[in-house]
Amino acid sequence: MCRAFFASLLFLPAVLVFFHACSPQEVQPCRLIYDFEEDQELDGLVWKCHSWYKRSLEHVSHGNFSLEVQMYPPETYPGFAISDLKGPWKGISKVKLDIFNPNPFPLSITFRIDDRKDPPYEDRVNKTVELPEGVNPVTLDLADLKTSGTRRHLDPSSICAFMFFTVSPQRPVTIFVDNIRLCK
Repeated sequence: MCRAFFASLLFLPAVLVFFHACSPQEVQPCRLIYDFEEDQELDGLVWKCHSWYKRSLEHVSHGNFSLEVQMYPPETYPGFAISDLKGPWKGISKVKLDIFNPNPFPLSITFRIDDRKDPPYEDRVNKTVELPEGVNPVTLDLADLKTSGTRRHLDPSSICAFMFFTVSPQRPVTIFVDNIRLCK
């Protein structure tokens, strides 16, 4: 009995090394900036014509609420914009968020990120993603993003605007947004 116990102790380091090697990669730390759990979070958004926001109990990925975003014609660029970026983005490498598309068709959403105040089109990032119907976890790798015309790399430490929109919708469209976080 003692021999079996001591023999099993000899294999313990090998088993531990195996499980350590097979464990998932270390999760990158993320800072939650919006999950729409409180009404006050809506104060950090930009309100404009032809876009409507409300907290919703539907299509939640974190907590109890998501944000329902409705975008209407005839606006050329209806969408979602953050006025309160929740502190500096220095050291941030990724923006992650969850978007649910309830529409029975794919929806193109363009993310606009500015690292300079009121830049012309060619000196800001515009990244379009296609959202199929259903759940869409979105990750924007800031190191890969370049401005639209000058092809300059985005400076994550200087981000001053973050928004997304659809272009010239032919009919009203709705999406649900949740769990917006900044990751190192």
